[in-house]
Amino acid sequence: MTATTWTDEALRTGEHDALGRLPYARRAAELIHTTHSFESSAVFGLSGPWGSGKTSLVNMIVEELQREHPEWAAARFTPWATSDVPGLLAEFYSSLAEALPKKKGQQVRRALAVTASVAAPAANLIPIAGSAAAEGVRLAGEALAKSPSWQVAFNKASEELRELKKPILVVVDDIDRLHGDELLILLKVVRLLGRFDGVQYLLAYDDETLYRSMIASSAVNPHDGSAERFMEKIVQYPLFVPPLLRQQQISRLNTGLARVSRETIEDGADDGRLSGLVDCFTDLLTTPRAIDRYLAQLQHHIPLLPMDEVDDEDVQLLTLIRVSFPALFNSIPRYRSELVSGHTGELKTEAKSFEYEPFDIEPLLDVVPSERRSTARKLLVSLFPKVRQKKQLSVHGSRRRQSVQHEEYFDRYFAMGILDHDVSDATVEAAVATAAAGDATSLVRLFVGTPDKIRGLIVSKCLSPTNQPATDAGRIKLADALAGIANDLPSDNDAPFSDQDQLLSWIGELLVGLDKAASPGAVRAVIWKLDGPPLRIRTWTRLTNSIDHAYRSEKPSWYEEVTDMLVNDSASNFLDHLKQGDDAQTRSGVGYQVHFVLGHRPELLRTPIHELLESGATDLSTLASRLVSAQTILGTKPDWKLSPDFNQEAFNQLAPAGDDPWYHEPVQDVDIRDLSWANRRMFAAGRVSPPPPGSLTEEQSSEASRD
Repeated sequence: MTATTWTDEALRTGEHDALGRLPYARRAAELIHTTHSFESSAVFGLSGPWGSGKTSLVNMIVEELQREHPEWAAARFTPWATSDVPGLLAEFYSSLAEALPKKKGQQVRRALAVTASVAAPAANLIPIAGSAAAEGVRLAGEALAKSPSWQVAFNKASEELRELKKPILVVVDDIDRLHGDELLILLKVVRLLGRFDGVQYLLAYDDETLYRSMIASSAVNPHDGSAERFMEKIVQYPLFVPPLLRQQQISRLNTGLARVSRETIEDGADDGRLSGLVDCFTDLLTTPRAIDRYLAQLQHHIPLLPMDEVDDEDVQLLTLIRVSFPALFNSIPRYRSELVSGHTGELKTEAKSFEYEPFDIEPLLDVVPSERRSTARKLLVSLFPKVRQKKQLSVHGSRRRQSVQHEEYFDRYFAMGILDHDVSDATVEAAVATAAAGDATSLVRLFVGTPDKIRGLIVSKCLSPTNQPATDAGRIKLADALAGIANDLPSDNDAPFSDQDQLLSWIGELLVGLDKAASPGAVRAVIWKLDGPPLRIRTWTRLTNSIDHAYRSEKPSWYEEVTDMLVNDSASNFLDHLKQGDDAQTRSGVGYQVHFVLGHRPELLRTPIHELLESGATDLSTLASRLVSAQTILGTKPDWKLSPDFNQEAFNQLAPAGDDPWYHEPVQDVDIRDLSWANRRMFAAGRVSPPPPGSLTEEQSSEASRD
């Protein structure tokens, strides 16, 4: 195999022997020469599996035979190039005739033509001194007219060959390609028609395939040794292709993989994953052709995707499965979800806790020959570690996020490209880097106007640790860009892991990564770029959770200062909302604001609300309406309805203690799908209790109400 291409061409000369087989070829050539006699004929059988290098070894044997003994002529007989008996005979005699000297061999050619015409009258393409067999038949004249028997014709040809004193080796390669009946006819040709004195024969074949063809033709019985005994009558000198030694397999693989490899592993950085699977490679790639064919596939596939867009080791393992077990490879995409997750998606019926039924890969291996299933299992488990069974020893999976075991990268390994529903890691990395440098154009283009499925994939790639800025300046610029993008994304308050929500969490993580002495003004500028208090509060809540994990002791000074700003802003916004009464904007996120303020400085709302109630600028029903939330069922088309679970605890912290006639109004029949503030006021009537004495000091509810 060259560095650029592979064509499965056999070696033409021993000069390029890389497997140490030239000495064997020399011994075989010498055996052919020393056993030669012009009084007899011998058949040599060279056996070896397909792809083991039989043709290359045959070429080396012929080369060595003619180099050491130039008197030898070689005839190449290609039996599978024809499809019928006359053609087979014609090809045999033609091959033998072409090996003869041009002038001295003319008489032998005529004798061969007569023999061929008797054995198969339709064989009319045997060259005789430049003419066709028909001309040879005409030149034979009266001899042909008298129609000699085959034995007479054969003896005449044999005599001419002996007198020629020219040793000939007839090479018959790939006889195992023939169908059963064709194979038996060929062997009959070699046994009866071709046993000319002074002519040696070298047959090349795969034992297993040859015996299978003979059994299929009913010439022999299976598993009783009759096929072997049959061949013993044909072949006097059995030879074999030396099998690849383990070190030869590994050396050939190492040389080939070095050519296709795109990565250089530093000392100590190699995790030994492929080394742990070396037995899989040596078990499946047992011939030079198998190894070179595998490497040729890699040479084609790996460059189809840029570096760092896939795990090259995963490509190598999947390619090994594809060339060794095509049916298994084709089954993998059908079980994508199960292989990636490691379970069937169904809950265990007898489990005491929430557990999924593990996915069993054994039925998947039914398409693999039984003696190779252990190898196939090791490869699958290394590619998809979550399918590993308990107590099963296995080589660890890929440690790269671009692995086939991860949902967002799975398709790449079977399309060998970045599809329309995919985005390259390099594109995402470049967009994040330029945003951190101050230019958010590319990052905005990736997110805004992108279909939900692709946007979710982009978010996942963006959150990779390798994409996070290393400086405070970069963090601030990137967080600022993300705030602008978050404003334009759908606000799926009903989705716990929406794309917008993940961006808000990312902003929080970036700000938590700032130095403790960072400017509060810079942090505030990022937070206030978000549209409205609800988005700002959602972001700050996520930042607070991260702060609690990142800072075990004293929080950064900017955190307290910006928190105060947010609390004051939220309190002011909520009070303005109350003053607007039924005309205030719906779906405005007042639930976020009231609970955020109550969690930090409740007095910022309590005192002003009491003043508004006393002045008549608002009333209890309007205040209660802001604590009537709406709900819908997740996983279905949104159908928002007013929730009957009124937030009494928050109301108790905001409303003054004491009774009021409004509390005694009857429950009203309202349209629960009407989310207007006027309808919420009517809905709250009869469902709200007056705050008990001392309720102003009670803790706020831990459950956030949403408007």
